[in-house]
Amino acid sequence: MSGVVKSRVMSYIGYGVMLMVSIGVIICAENLSRRHHATQRVESLTISISGGGATPLADTTSIREWLASYRLLPEGMAMERVNLATMERITKQHSAVAEANAHMSYDGEVFLDIELREPMARLRIDGYDMYITKDGYVLPTVSDRTAPVVVITGDYKPLFGATYTGYAQQSARDSLTSLEREIERLERAKTPYYKKLSRNDDDLREALSESVRKGLFMSDKEFKILNDELEERKIDARERHKAKQREFEAAIADLETLQYEARMKQRAVRDADAHFKAMLDFLVDVADNDFWRAEVVQVTMTGGGNEPLQLGFVPRSGDFVVDLGTTEELNTKLGNLYRFYVKGLDRIGWDKYSSISLRYKGQVVCR
Repeated sequence: MSGVVKSRVMSYIGYGVMLMVSIGVIICAENLSRRHHATQRVESLTISISGGGATPLADTTSIREWLASYRLLPEGMAMERVNLATMERITKQHSAVAEANAHMSYDGEVFLDIELREPMARLRIDGYDMYITKDGYVLPTVSDRTAPVVVITGDYKPLFGATYTGYAQQSARDSLTSLEREIERLERAKTPYYKKLSRNDDDLREALSESVRKGLFMSDKEFKILNDELEERKIDARERHKAKQREFEAAIADLETLQYEARMKQRAVRDADAHFKAMLDFLVDVADNDFWRAEVVQVTMTGGGNEPLQLGFVPRSGDFVVDLGTTEELNTKLGNLYRFYVKGLDRIGWDKYSSISLRYKGQVVCR
């Protein structure tokens, strides 16, 4: 065996030994880690909370109580029994939690980092009392905490129910999807009636195509009787055809009526979704503007549904209410109002008017 071959063989042997040693080290480390996770108990749970605004709707105590209700507090548990993914998932089911990330140290410390949703407004209308965030998430109020945000009142009725939690837009999407499935189901339900109409036409054509032949020894009277009987059968066939046609067409018309009603509901859902988005955009503009965030105390919402949505607000300054009218050109209306604040009310006085309307384009009407 040449020296080169011997060198290669020794190299392969060396690589093999190194590979076996590495595999052994990995297996040993894995076994040690597994034994460590089986015997090491979780010493503590540290919950870190960010976000939530001036008055967060959750704190470490309420999050611990939330986890305890699902038997997910990890203290005292063996590390191998702690399911961090489940802890994150259950934590994010809390309506006030936007994000949750959990990790665990080698020494048995569990860390749960939470980002809270920040309420931007509070919807308080008949049967409703909930918070709304900037991204359109709707969440319930908390009995022992009140966020200092603008309050929405009026006779406006949102698309979602009074106990809904989640994104308002998702509620609209779910409703539209459900209605679209109903429209498709009704369309499929029409198919059997279309087939029955086709068969009914075939039956009539078959009946009308029937004829009688005069036999060799048949008298004219007998032949006339057969023709009269055939004509009666054809008259009966036409009547049956008309009756069945009316029945099947009525059934199809009923299904089309239900489809029309479902499409009208879809239109109402889209309108309601657009109204909510317009209201949300207005609230975001107010929240992002230092002046209006301090000035707008209460927003009034009326209409919606089949009627145009109307907005107004109660300001912190003065003894008047502001009527903004529809949601069209709200930024322009607020700009006009701000200029009137600066150039008009500062000179005229803040207690001179009881109402200020901006519903008419380019005008500020005071009473």
